[in-house]
Amino acid sequence: MIKKVATAYRLLREGGVKTVYDHSWLTLQVKAKGRKREVRLNGCTFSLDGLDSIPKVELITNKYEVAERRAVARYLRRELAAVELGGSMGVVACVTNRLLNNPAAHVVVEANPLVIPQLELNRTLNRCEFEIVNRAIAYEVDSVTFRPSSNICGSSITKPGDQPPVTVATAQLGNLVRERGFGRFNLICDIEGLEYDLVCHDSEVLKNADTIILETHARFIGDDKCALMMNKLKGLGFTIVKEIGFVVVLRQ
Repeated sequence: MIKKVATAYRLLREGGVKTVYDHSWLTLQVKAKGRKREVRLNGCTFSLDGLDSIPKVELITNKYEVAERRAVARYLRRELAAVELGGSMGVVACVTNRLLNNPAAHVVVEANPLVIPQLELNRTLNRCEFEIVNRAIAYEVDSVTFRPSSNICGSSITKPGDQPPVTVATAQLGNLVRERGFGRFNLICDIEGLEYDLVCHDSEVLKNADTIILETHARFIGDDKCALMMNKLKGLGFTIVKEIGFVVVLRQ
């Protein structure tokens, strides 16, 4: 009881009455549906097994990566291949794959080895055909080291986690596209601020991207870098056609 009161006081102090209400409502949602082992979003099935409360709540309440899912549903060029950078547990990947005319022409890159089993499980549950590449997007290095988070959806190379460090080989967009023989393609990207390096180093291959669905991270890399990145994309011929929170959709 003391712990619950302390939590309520902290939430009230940090975010007001609405934050306390939201937290209480989400807690009730988890308790009410906590025995569920799966959830359906956008016509796809996702496992809840092994997830901690944050991603589980977001999945149950249909909030998990909702901006990306909306953007994919509306703007994905279904006739083209897809490259997804930062696949996490595969929610956006599965939604994307089910929409593609050729679901085998889809590669999903995820750096965190701890999330790969969940990504594979969701791929199987939805009978998807995307390829999984357990690598990190980085340039001028062969591998990177980072500390994953026990929250499998919260790991990032750009911020420390709470698990032992792991070393992961790197990949670059240009190589991913060339090795698979993709021509024009969709790019879906959520790599926690490393999209700046991607735009700086792989501008030539980005010219072949028809549609880019990009989560921006000015909160990690700063407003100046984010603005510079967007100007570089504009210089490559891209125009923003939709903004949904931190997610922008660009087309040439």
